[in-house]
Order: sequence, then C-alpha cells, then structure tokens
Amino acid sequence: MSLPGYLDYRGRQVALKYHKLHTGRKQHPPNSLAALQEVLEGRAAVIEFDIGLTRDGEFVLLHDATLERETTGVGSLRSVSQAEFKSLHLRGSEEPTAGLSEVVEMLRGVGYSPKVQVDLKEKLPLSSIAAQRLLKALWPLREKEGLRVVVGCLGDWNLRALRRLDSGLEVGLDFAYHLDSPVDSWVRLPLHTNAYGYLDDHPLGYRRLLSPAEYLLDRVETLLQLVPRVSEFYLRREFVLQTLGDGFNPIAFIHDQLGAWVDVWTLDQEDPGTLQALEQVLEAGADQITTNTSLQWYQFFSERSGGGK
Repeated sequence: MSLPGYLDYRGRQVALKYHKLHTGRKQHPPNSLAALQEVLEGRAAVIEFDIGLTRDGEFVLLHDATLERETTGVGSLRSVSQAEFKSLHLRGSEEPTAGLSEVVEMLRGVGYSPKVQVDLKEKLPLSSIAAQRLLKALWPLREKEGLRVVVGCLGDWNLRALRRLDSGLEVGLDFAYHLDSPVDSWVRLPLHTNAYGYLDDHPLGYRRLLSPAEYLLDRVETLLQLVPRVSEFYLRREFVLQTLGDGFNPIAFIHDQLGAWVDVWTLDQEDPGTLQALEQVLEAGADQITTNTSLQWYQFFSERSGGGK
C-alpha cells in the first residue's frame, strides 16, 4: 500500500515527514530496519531517522542519549560499543537495533527518489574523526541519483563542523537550543524563560523594551545566520503558535530571508488540539509536517477537508 507524501492545502502540497520512520500503523518499533522497509515499500516522500554515537565512534539508530527508553539496554549510548549496541533489541519487540551502515545499504537499493533526513542527535561537539566518519558513511546515499540527503541537528556547532569538511552537504537546523517555547518540565537549553515568555538566555530578552514581534524579528534574524546555506529549518509547533500569537510569523520570515523550507514538529492526530494547530501552521506557510501518525493524519485531514482547501 502506498503511503501519502503530501497534504493538499489551498492549492499547495505540504510534505509529510515520517518521523523516526513511523507510518502510524504501529506495526514496527521506531528507528528500526523493519520500519524503514515499510516506509520504503510505501514510497514515502520524506523519511527521517535518528543517529547517535557509540563508545567506539560508530553511528547507530537511536533517538535518546540513553538506552533504556528505546532498547533493552541501560546506561548511555556513549558507554557501549557498536557490537554491544547491536546485541540489544528495541523495547517491546524482537526487532534488533540498527546501525547507520545497515540503513545506508537498504537506502542504496531504493527504486525511487525520497528525501532522507538524518537527524544527528549528538549534543557534544563532533571530533574531526567522527565528522569524517559520518560524511563517509553517508556518501553512498549522496551520490545516488535522485536521492536527497539532509543532515539535521540541534547543535549548530556540529553542522558547522560537518560543513568545514564538506561545503556541499545539505543541512537542516533546529535552533531550539537558542530560542524556544517553555513546554518541557525538565531543565534544558535555554535555561530561562525571559520577559517575553520564551526560553531564551539572550540579553535582549532580560527586559521587555520592544514589542514581542520586534524582539522575535531580531532574535530569529540572528539565528538564521548560525549556519550558512541551511536548506530547511525545524520549528516546534508550540513555538510557531506562540510567535503567531505575538504577531510574528517565523515561517514567512524564513521564506522571505532565505527561501529555505520550514518543517513544523511534531503533530500527531491523537494529541489534544492538534487539528487546530495543524491548520494554523499550514495557514502560516509550513512546507513540511513532522508526524508519527502520517497515514492517519492524511486520512483524517482528507475526510475533513474533502482532500484539500
């Protein structure tokens, strides 16, 4: 069965990104080879998977920095070797964990032209050796005709490190380490909620001297310069909705300034208020939607809107 690649909204196509290789069918664990096989058989237009580093410097598929939530292991990913990681199973299944090399080998044989987002989860600065190893691992995909590879990361420093070695690498940036909405309860970067109600440690937000829209314009304008030639930006849905409420559309601003795509994450059908949020970010101009319920979203949205607006 083919998987939907886009939502039709007011005469334009908005890409659906299959987050962690989820289709919404819940037949396979996220970031698994079985899930990858499913999205490829369905010819999904945009797929995404997460990678992190093992103790011996190998890249493997894992979202978290620790093992216990997603696998049968415990402790940090950096504390185990690739062989030790590959001896684990994905939690709640008999599905083995996967290395980046296995994913690359599967993608090399794909018979169509998807966009592949490799979500680099490393927060620590990549060593030159690790950066070179990642570029070498991805090269067979990047040279495959028609297949497009984008390396996304929260750590702008790691994107710059990769770009120093390969200026032609396509990259995507999520600047939530610098500016975000205060939606999580745990301590993370940025550390403080500022005078405008955003997570932002920059001095401009210490006092409310500008209008919220003026403050956001200055901050976003600066953050767009963190990494040259970014292909796409990943914005949290709550951040987009908060900024729209403050009179600033970051999606339109990014389009005007750089012409880059904007992906809004993560919108899942079962979450309260998500349909309204989806319509708001689509109206704001989102180019791509990150979702774990891609197939269900498409069916639900099509039924509601008659296939588009």
